[in-house]
Amino acid sequence: MIPTKTLSLKHLTRFPTQPAQTHPTIICLHGRGSHEGDLLGLAQYLDDRLLWISPRAPLDLMGGYEWYRIEAVGKPEHTSFTAALAALDRFITEAVTTYPVDPQRLFLLGFSQGSILSCAFTLTQPARVAGVIAQSGYLPLKSGLKIDEAGLKGKPFILTHGVFDSMIPIQAGQAAQDGLTHLGADVEYHEFPMGHSVTDESLAVIAAWLKKQLA
Repeated sequence: MIPTKTLSLKHLTRFPTQPAQTHPTIICLHGRGSHEGDLLGLAQYLDDRLLWISPRAPLDLMGGYEWYRIEAVGKPEHTSFTAALAALDRFITEAVTTYPVDPQRLFLLGFSQGSILSCAFTLTQPARVAGVIAQSGYLPLKSGLKIDEAGLKGKPFILTHGVFDSMIPIQAGQAAQDGLTHLGADVEYHEFPMGHSVTDESLAVIAAWLKKQLA
């Protein structure tokens, strides 16, 4: 992890060992109550050509951070959710112009609330993203998003979810698969015998999916 340049969101980076003019890139969005260092540990399990950029969510939450407030499980608070999308939009623009990012191979990876935000951003601006890795989240279709259905046609998503997830039930992951498929996205969906978490098995299917995207 490398301390980073000043952008609109505090963040950490992890550069690949091999130098290149530009790199395929993952912007990773942590879950509610976590921080910008949380998901960088996944980098060792995935393609070593990737540049990782990990922003901190802007809102304080009991010693951690969150991207937006929630009114209830599955119900983002509208004003802060809209602000989170705008903050991510700005940060992606800054990251692409500041770091050696290949904009044609820019992926969003999220867990829980970060997964939800990753999906929401891509629903509205699919041309900005090469694909989405959504772990233990749901599709916020009732949040007033202006969905770019034409741009979503064939857009790659991989969704992983725990059968025993007590925070975001498995039905939410299944509904996300159905919703994205209905919108015409290219969806790969996996369920695992886990809770609200990541396992070696879930990372293995993500690694295989990324390998295909980067081929």
